This record gives sequence, structure tokens and C-alpha cells, in this order.
Amino acid sequence: RENPAEMLREAVFAQRVAAGDIGVDLIEPLPDVTMQADGRMVRQALANILKNAGEAVAGRRERDGVTEPGLGIIARMTVEDGVASFIIEDDGVGLPAKDRDRLTEPYVTTREKGTGLGLAIVKRICEDHGGELKLADAETLSGARVCLNFPLSQDHKAVARAASATRTAE
Repeated sequence: RENPAEMLREAVFAQRVAAGDIGVDLIEPLPDVTMQADGRMVRQALANILKNAGEAVAGRRERDGVTEPGLGIIARMTVEDGVASFIIEDDGVGLPAKDRDRLTEPYVTTREKGTGLGLAIVKRICEDHGGELKLADAETLSGARVCLNFPLSQDHKAVARAASATRTAE
């Protein structure tokens, strides 16, 4: 069993180290629960989303000529009806209104240097765990809102299949 709060804390810490000029606020306290999951895969999904958020904030700074800190990321976690939700919001460039649902397809990207695989991998990890990935406009900040929903408990065989399927896809 994995502790989703610890996974989020680790991912936020890694993002702060990787892009120290972009603030990441972690809303505490986080729910104290455990979940059945392939922790390595869930950590990868969180890292991908936080990396995207950081790149979106950097892109907006460049686009708008903003040099001072202020634009950033908010990360939090909620638990409701047996589902852990990781919610990442950013002050970045936002998501396109048109064809937003296509962003989770392989090789679809809005960035010049992007491969278009990050969100596709995150979506696959969520689905392999019986969860889902939701993309929306930020509610608290002005960029994007990404929500990764994972059930806290699930069939052990499904977790093993998820780990196996995701590893072979890498």
C-alpha cells in the first residue's frame, strides 16, 4: 500500500529542486490515507503533471515578459467517496479551448519542444489504476487545472496488470 500524501510531497519537492524559481505551494494538511497502487507509476504521473505546470508558468513568464516571482503552482490532495484526487493548478499559459481532449493522445502537443507523450502516459497510468485524468481551466489561479483521480482500493490483480502494462509501454 502507498501513502498518496507522501507521493505528492515527494513530487512537489522534486519540482521545487528542478525549477526553484517557480514557487510550488503544497496545501497542507493532506489526508492521511493509503491506497493500492504502483507507487513508481503514480509518482511518475505526478512528476509529469508538475513538470508540465512548471513549463507552462515559464512559458507565460516568457510570453508576458514577467521577471519577478509571483506566478506559480498550487498542489493539493482531497479524498472523497474512496477516491484520492491530486489537484495541480498553475499560473501558466493555460490549456487550449479547442481540441483540449486531444492533449491526452500520444504525440499531440502545444509546445515547440514537446513530444506529446507526457499527458498520454499520465492518462494511461490513471486508467490502469481504475482512475481518470481531468483537464480544465484553473479555478484558483489563471492557467490550467489538472486532476488525477485514483481509487484508494482496487483488485490486486488490476494493480499488477497496471504495473506490467505501464512498464512495457515505457
